[in-house]
Amino acid sequence: MSPDSRADEAGARSTGQILRSRGIGAQIGTLIGVGWMAYGLIWFPNFVRIVIALLGATIVIPLLLGSNRLIAASRTMPAPNPAQLAGSRRVWILFWLNFALEIVLLNIAINLLQAPSLRIYWIPAISFVVGLHFLPMGLFFRVPAHLICGAAMMAVAVAATIMIRSGILLPPAITAVEGLINALILWLTAANAIRSLPD
Repeated sequence: MSPDSRADEAGARSTGQILRSRGIGAQIGTLIGVGWMAYGLIWFPNFVRIVIALLGATIVIPLLLGSNRLIAASRTMPAPNPAQLAGSRRVWILFWLNFALEIVLLNIAINLLQAPSLRIYWIPAISFVVGLHFLPMGLFFRVPAHLICGAAMMAVAVAATIMIRSGILLPPAITAVEGLINALILWLTAANAIRSLPD
């Protein structure tokens, strides 16, 4: 993909701005994935925790290195012009509004599930809201992978909720697996972002 076509992909933003936002997004998504993995490991015995943690490290380290390379590459690109600066400003305003809405929805979900009998649904609720917030991001950043990531996290949340209600497995086991799946979804999304790294 040429620099011009990559710039057109996100409207007025420059190639450097696009690469930088993808690098930062890949970094943050990777680290949040580590958090989900850490949550998922709580339920497993020590040996399994070690194995999964080591496997996770083999994924996380290249992703962080790749995201750093993406950010570094963005610094070699031409400086954005005034129109591109304005376009990037609009995108980041939408980002922070979307983030604020996510926090509000998370607080609403947690408060609605305050009863002890409902707290087993906290993790699916959090997963659903986090997935939901990726959908508008996919639109205003013009990154289809965000749409896929959000839809996948929401689907996992719904599946976990159904399994908890069915009583097939203990809720902690279900939410632990959900955490590990969420980590993989975020890491795959980060890996997709790093693919835009120029040669």
